[in-house]
Amino acid sequence: MQPSHKSWFRIIITAIGIVVLTPILTIPMLLSSLFVKPGKFSYLMMKTWNRTVAKLMGLRFSLSGVENLDSNTSYIITPNHQGLADILAIVSTLPIRFRWVVKRELFKIPVWGLALWSTGAIPIDRSNSATAIERLNREKDEKLKDGWSVVIYPEGTRTPDGNLKDFKKGAFMMAVQTGIPILPVVCNGAFKVLPKKTLAFRPGHIKLNICPPIPTQGLSEKDVPELMSRTRQAILAKLQLDYDPFLTGEPCT
Repeated sequence: MQPSHKSWFRIIITAIGIVVLTPILTIPMLLSSLFVKPGKFSYLMMKTWNRTVAKLMGLRFSLSGVENLDSNTSYIITPNHQGLADILAIVSTLPIRFRWVVKRELFKIPVWGLALWSTGAIPIDRSNSATAIERLNREKDEKLKDGWSVVIYPEGTRTPDGNLKDFKKGAFMMAVQTGIPILPVVCNGAFKVLPKKTLAFRPGHIKLNICPPIPTQGLSEKDVPELMSRTRQAILAKLQLDYDPFLTGEPCT
């Protein structure tokens, strides 16, 4: 469905807002990173940027499953990746601090790459799984201390059709080697709001569901396939391909 004239007006306003907001928040993020390690301040700026952009886009979010979280525990968060809109939903709503694991090419984008660096994001080479896993293991002690978690999209990229893609094993190798639990998170609605290969979005309601964490203490590399399967089944159980994010009357938070 093509965006209406009203939607195109919102798209233009959002684009202008991003152009104005990005340097306003990025500059203090970068300045703070010159004196202290990437942490709470940059994370607050990241949340502010995402919540503001989401509001400009007319996005609404609801979150369930918060009772599955322990604020004193670090997690390897593994959401399904429906599109760019699920990034806004995750940053805006998840009540725990986390760092992103992202493809290294994003760090080369002017301004955006510096902003990512200042949040403590971990760059990996998606074309070389062995190198990616080695980088995750090298960074884990520094990035996961003091109650921080990491977000790793197990599919590795956005879905082209809304369905759950095959998983890559990087997040699960990291989990069994550290004993940090996997936290599946399910996003519904983001694909229809903003599909892959387009920037023409529609305002809508995106739902996030936090599944019970999957323990990894005592597991080894031979347990990775089973861990991947358990995570996949947890996400599939909550994935609603027929969910319509454009219906009114949905409860929001």
